[in-house]
Amino acid sequence: EITLACDLACHHCGSRAGRARPDELSTAEALDLVEQLAALGANEVTLIGGEAYLRDDWTQLIARIAHHKMRCGMATGGRGLTLDRVKAARDAGLTAISVSVDGLEGEHDAQRGLHGSFASAMAAMDHVRAAGGIRLTANSQINRVSLPVVEQLFEAIAERGAKAWQVQLTAAMGRAADEPRIFL
Repeated sequence: EITLACDLACHHCGSRAGRARPDELSTAEALDLVEQLAALGANEVTLIGGEAYLRDDWTQLIARIAHHKMRCGMATGGRGLTLDRVKAARDAGLTAISVSVDGLEGEHDAQRGLHGSFASAMAAMDHVRAAGGIRLTANSQINRVSLPVVEQLFEAIAERGAKAWQVQLTAAMGRAADEPRIFL
């Protein structure tokens, strides 16, 4: 979790992401953490947030992870994941991107707190495929909002070319704790 800066306002966010926190790691501290992970023998690092791409140094972190021969992936809501950002991440050494998709358009936009966020997530998946060289996967929160469309959601994700799908039950943590109506 390299930043809590986020360009969405998800009702189920376990981190209550939104604005970057004043005590987030500096670039030097984050690079030192990568060195420590490599020294411990880590094989894989997944960057999450908030939104990892909202850190100015995100590709620098990817490059350092890749330098140490650790696989580097990231999870994203995809709102601002442009083709240029995907290419920059790929060129830095990113090997996988998991796009969060929490229902079809109505369900997803309602949970993500922003109209158009579903379209952005679908576009992000398209950008990953267009850039090439990055494994595309998806992840979804399963709750009372998304469960009724879970089969159609699977089809939409598969049609976009995702190679894997991680599903997780929405848990009562972060902002989700304020939304008990969505729990299964």
